[in-house]
Amino acid sequence: MKIDEVPQDGNILEKSGEVRDVCYAVDENGEYKQVISVGWEPKNEAINYAWSLIEEESELIKKDVKSGKLSPLAYHIHRNVMTPEILASYTGFTKREIKRWCKPKHFMKLDNDKLGIIARVLKMDIEQLVSVD
Repeated sequence: MKIDEVPQDGNILEKSGEVRDVCYAVDENGEYKQVISVGWEPKNEAINYAWSLIEEESELIKKDVKSGKLSPLAYHIHRNVMTPEILASYTGFTKREIKRWCKPKHFMKLDNDKLGIIARVLKMDIEQLVSVD
């Protein structure tokens, strides 16, 4: 693909303002160069589909939170496309602790210091962390 043929369809990557796609294209001298792209339609459709699945799954988890089966932490982990392992690595808590706190009875016992650490990693405040609305 030549530099002037690199897709610039926008949509997903363009809206984020921060994410860009690096593509490799051939310049006028026949050498490969990195070219920034704001996306292309097939990739945008795949990203939209993936996010729609995450939304659906998040709604199911939200129902479990409201029924008392899971804690709000389980919802926020999934909503942020994380796993307990990933959250543990960012917070310094163990995977076992994070999994345990996904159960309401254990989550309710967390002190503000621990909630604050988790909330900072998830880029929210404690009030947001303890709710799903």
